[in-house]
Amino acid sequence: MQNSRVTSFFVSIVALVMVGCSNQIIQQEPEMYTSSGSIAPYTQSSFEEYVDETRTWLDETRVFHGAGYQVEMDVVSPYRLIPDNPNGEGILLVHGLGDSPYSFVDIAPYLVKHGYLVHVMLLPGHGSRPADLMNPTNEDWRLAVEHQVNLLRDDVDKIWLGGFSTGTNLVTEYALAHPKAIQGLVLFSPAFAPKDPLVSMASFARHFVDWVSLEKEQNFTRYDSLAMNGAALYYQTAVDVQDALKEKPFELPALLLVTETDELINSKVIYELFKTRFSNENSSLIWFGEQNYSIRASCNLV
Repeated sequence: MQNSRVTSFFVSIVALVMVGCSNQIIQQEPEMYTSSGSIAPYTQSSFEEYVDETRTWLDETRVFHGAGYQVEMDVVSPYRLIPDNPNGEGILLVHGLGDSPYSFVDIAPYLVKHGYLVHVMLLPGHGSRPADLMNPTNEDWRLAVEHQVNLLRDDVDKIWLGGFSTGTNLVTEYALAHPKAIQGLVLFSPAFAPKDPLVSMASFARHFVDWVSLEKEQNFTRYDSLAMNGAALYYQTAVDVQDALKEKPFELPALLLVTETDELINSKVIYELFKTRFSNENSSLIWFGEQNYSIRASCNLV
């Protein structure tokens, strides 16, 4: 009973604080903060068809920022990079919460230069307007990643998975469930454990409050605002991947890049999970911080 009262009090306070600031921002750009009521289709029979249909959906639903139609469409749309000298392997890259394929603007060309076929996907609910993060479910995210792995398999024999933040949770959970389907993982800022304990309340709070934060949208490559449903989806991916790692260790090579001072992620928990649940001798954690941790040999991705 006490916990229920605390939760209700928390939701009430959040709602009161949000009302004043949100009404002013929404009145300025109402379409930006109104859901399109849809998500991009993600069950196409080829990656080319996936890109075409996603761009059509973005053309119909995106609220543009003024940076230029083509510029904005290119940074938020899924894409593939084909190597000049293919090594027979490919990698699927999955962005984080509120982000877009632009997250991999640096790493994708590096990977294709080393012979990898690179597919970069757009998670459902992203790329169009921040209110569209109210529309997807965890199952949409899970199935979209699974489908993209299957499409990549049509073109290469060996598949790696890479992710940033929330994307790391999705690809790691997939890899744990399908260890024979992939070669290993590349994880940028793995988001297995949130730093803020209040994020665990997002699944409940989304029934009462639409937004975690509501900002004027200024970055055309990602969302500045965060829908409460998006936070709830992220938290569930963290729960799912931790549960999967508890059930069995990850035995394939994995490269984790972790920042000690990450404002959103509990980096210490990530490090402990790496030590105890990533068992392959070729796995490596690259730690950006002041602590002097010993690092195992890098995996053989590049």
